[in-house]
Amino acid sequence: MASLNGLPLFMAAIAIGCSTRALDSGHGTGGSGSIVLDGGAGGGSGGSAVADGGWARPDLSGIDVIDPPPGELCGNGRLDPGEECDDGNRTQGDGCTFLCQVPCNWTCGSCGLPTSCITTGVCGDGLRASWESCDDGNTTSGDGCSGICMAIEIGWRCPVPGRRCSPICGDGRIVGTETCDDGNQVSGDGCSAICLVEPNPASCGDHAIEGAEQCDDGSDNGLSFYGGCTTDCRFGGYCGDGAVNGFEDCDIGEGRNIAGYGATGGCAPGCRFPHFCGDGVVDESEGEQCDLASRNGMPQTACSVDCKISIDL
Repeated sequence: MASLNGLPLFMAAIAIGCSTRALDSGHGTGGSGSIVLDGGAGGGSGGSAVADGGWARPDLSGIDVIDPPPGELCGNGRLDPGEECDDGNRTQGDGCTFLCQVPCNWTCGSCGLPTSCITTGVCGDGLRASWESCDDGNTTSGDGCSGICMAIEIGWRCPVPGRRCSPICGDGRIVGTETCDDGNQVSGDGCSAICLVEPNPASCGDHAIEGAEQCDDGSDNGLSFYGGCTTDCRFGGYCGDGAVNGFEDCDIGEGRNIAGYGATGGCAPGCRFPHFCGDGVVDESEGEQCDLASRNGMPQTACSVDCKISIDL
């Protein structure tokens, strides 16, 4: 037993020799030999220094442990108590809700991992599942998308899941709301540019969806290209169309923009580049306390390579 009498002093000397303090919003989770400044777990006003290197533990008796608010851990890529899924974000519409619950008709890969979520397939829900060719929000055939969502019907195009399909004007086939189709989209030859028999007062911009039009917002056509209606009554760009439009950073197509935090490739929900430690953006929801981009971990900086605030003494 005598040989153990000097152990506490020896361990304390080692701890003092490690001259790094980390500001951590957790509850005393510093590495061996570090001083963790914790404003939530310590005693005194404004937080207190807590020695947590494995050789000493603070006296937490009498201190209430406050559980994090519901949903606080949602989006960290781990399956925490009360969560049905956690795909690494709190984005709606990707199969895992902002409260980390799985909505009907979705599946989310391996539990607890930031894996992608996909629809399990309900024709008519307006969400195109992996096995569906289209989904216009109903199970009616003859409107461009077959009743079981397995095929886009001949003479139609269905560019946006959840929106109506539209006839292909100029293909020589009369379908849907077309009253003619002479193989072109030229007005003045008896069949208008939207495939209605002339004379006909209908035209793109009259605020009515007619003929081969996909949309018609009247005088607002063309005011908002992204997600809106263009001047030729076609759907504008949107996240998932496979083309970079408007504010998008990237877009690799419908159902493929699912990369999570820390991904080195791909495209994240919302058609943004995936965030990561070192991108210069402080992602607090991912546990980052700082982010100086390429300067992380450099001498004379207070940001470590893992985006935690550290102060060298």
